[in-house]
Amino acid sequence: MMKSRLHSFLPTAALGLVLTCSLAHGQLLLSGHTTGSFVDLSEPNTTVTNAADGSFATFKTGIPAAGSFQSSVVFNNATFTDVSSGDPLQVGLFTITNGTTLIGSGAPYATFNLGLELTSPEMQSLALSQFQFTIDHTPNDAANHNPDQFSVSFTEPASTIVNGYNVRFDVVLDPADFSLAEGASTVKGAVYAYFTPVPEPSTYALCGAALLGGLILYRRFRTGPSTAVART
Repeated sequence: MMKSRLHSFLPTAALGLVLTCSLAHGQLLLSGHTTGSFVDLSEPNTTVTNAADGSFATFKTGIPAAGSFQSSVVFNNATFTDVSSGDPLQVGLFTITNGTTLIGSGAPYATFNLGLELTSPEMQSLALSQFQFTIDHTPNDAANHNPDQFSVSFTEPASTIVNGYNVRFDVVLDPADFSLAEGASTVKGAVYAYFTPVPEPSTYALCGAALLGGLILYRRFRTGPSTAVART
């Protein structure tokens, strides 16, 4: 009976030890704010404005037709508090507007850098991703105002270690290719954070020693005591 109980108990105990080791850190919660800025590519008829603290940034381009306005991409940052794994840091990164502009007067590209300022549980400044906007300014005539074509690509954010956790950032922008009617606007982009605990080396050593000891004990009870052979 004792051997049978140990046979079922030891693997369960080993699994419990692994889970306990993986939860050695307390639950991570992130606080801070996003930051951003456009790169000024010195395109004609284009204005780039970046707040010194990264709280907002605007890209405006093109010579407006009568009664219209420039095309634009606008970033306003977001502040987040006690964000858990899988929660968004910001939903709605960009407001993109298609103004009616004179053909050939608008810039075809825009480049934007997204950053992050963590304030809790520790201070960190992170460069998250670079976005490339492509704008295909379609010609209009008196009878038809054709939608302009937009596309957005971005670099995948690098992960970082925060307070003993590996933090992975996920940018979502779907669809990445879209059209906008003249005078129309859309809001695009979001960034999420996902956490995975990273055990300290001492925790790995403790778990490994405990599992090894449990395995030796398990094998001893599984094979039973050795049988002595009497000499004649």
